[in-house]
Amino acid sequence: MGSKSGGSRSFEAKVLAGLRVVPILLFVFALAGTSLAADRNSCVDCHSNPDFLVTNNKLYDYFQEWNASVHKLEEVECSDCHGGNPDATDAKAAHGDGVGVSDEASGIYYKNVSQTCGQCHDEILEGFEKSKHFEHVKKQKDELQGPTCVTCHGSINVGILDVTTVEAACARCHDEEHDNHPENPEKAKAILNRFLSIHRFYRYVSIRIDPSEARSFFEDVDARHRQLSITWHTFDLEQIDKETRALLGLLKEKRDELRKKSQQKKER
Repeated sequence: MGSKSGGSRSFEAKVLAGLRVVPILLFVFALAGTSLAADRNSCVDCHSNPDFLVTNNKLYDYFQEWNASVHKLEEVECSDCHGGNPDATDAKAAHGDGVGVSDEASGIYYKNVSQTCGQCHDEILEGFEKSKHFEHVKKQKDELQGPTCVTCHGSINVGILDVTTVEAACARCHDEEHDNHPENPEKAKAILNRFLSIHRFYRYVSIRIDPSEARSFFEDVDARHRQLSITWHTFDLEQIDKETRALLGLLKEKRDELRKKSQQKKER
């Protein structure tokens, strides 16, 4: 009898324990549902629709480009650049005051592009706002407009101009036909070529330099290199030329010093 009573109490305890677990599980599932709702993004839900491949190929391509981009990898979402409301399920509410290139409220409207990109690329924006390109962007609609970030880098799956692409990119505007500094494309290519040399010397020195002096040396070099990314976006080619020559000269000098030390060790 005692054994049966003990077994009964054990069963009751299990039931009570189960009753305590149920609301906890319900609470967990409720939280999970909330998380799923919070992660939902109406821009992605709508624009990932494969039907767009047929009905609106342009929108389909835009989504696929974003889906394979560094922006997605860095968790930059549509609304971060375009504006709109990714929580809204209705298309009109989601688009808000407009999310396209022709909508002045949109972050991708040409006059807003630099500020939109500058939310993340703030140092580059600092340089760009000092440029003549930016001065043209600010002009009125009936005047000649200058390039924005997307003119050179693309918008979604962005690219970086290099020595093989920069000349053609600059020549879209800077050519003999428009008498708009036609020498600039060739100058820009020469400067980026020097950037390649800077990177090669940087790697050579970083591998061979004594660790005891590496920190102080590269603090100076890295500060100059960061400044160059700002100066480049001012498009002041004379200043960029000056800064790249100075940095390359510094690295060359260290390279020669390291070579000399290595040679001296061999001769001992």
